[in-house]
Amino acid sequence: MTAEEIKNYLRIDHTLDDNLIDNLYQSAREYVKNAIDVGVDVETFAKYKLFERAALLLTAHWYENRLASVQTGGGTTSIPYGVTPLIQQLRGQYYYDKEREAHDNQSVE
Repeated sequence: MTAEEIKNYLRIDHTLDDNLIDNLYQSAREYVKNAIDVGVDVETFAKYKLFERAALLLTAHWYENRLASVQTGGGTTSIPYGVTPLIQQLRGQYYYDKEREAHDNQSVE
């Protein structure tokens, strides 16, 4: 996903926060990936549209709530509604695909 697509999703039309947005987006991708399977590369999930959606939702949440976490002296503890169900769906699809792939490889041998 490009920086412009992320900024469009966030409805941002300036460049002041480009580095922050990129950092938040990359962190969100890692967060979602680690919630599914910490042992794989983040690009493993590139084929899943829900992965990008979850990363965008989390990026938006972190971007919009960054001031609140600074004012309270800590990070926000809640994940925005929608991210957890997306992660659950992704986890199910990922392990289903992984199992099917393993089964297909056994059939070939």
